[in-house]
Amino acid sequence: MKLLPLLPLALAAVFAMPQANATDIKQSNINSCVNGAVKYKVASKSDATKLCKCTIGVRSNMTIGQMWEIESYAKDKKDPSSLPYVKTMQKDLQQCTVGLDLKQPQKPA
Repeated sequence: MKLLPLLPLALAAVFAMPQANATDIKQSNINSCVNGAVKYKVASKSDATKLCKCTIGVRSNMTIGQMWEIESYAKDKKDPSSLPYVKTMQKDLQQCTVGLDLKQPQKPA
């Protein structure tokens, strides 16, 4: 395999990337979530920020293997909600809404 000697270089490049990039991507997702929640009048900016930080935090703990398993279930037209980690994630996501004043989405003016 001609590519095998290049593998350590590729892995080194991945680990050499600044850690701030991962945080920036997560923060970008939080910002988009907050903007959407406020735009569609689902929550105040304060509640939207709490909700989005929590839900994106929960979702960011999912492994790639878990995402693939959920995709496989969906392709096989099976319900992934029976998977133990999905049940846990659903409970965690529900906890994200506790104490927040959330409304049904409305069309922006």
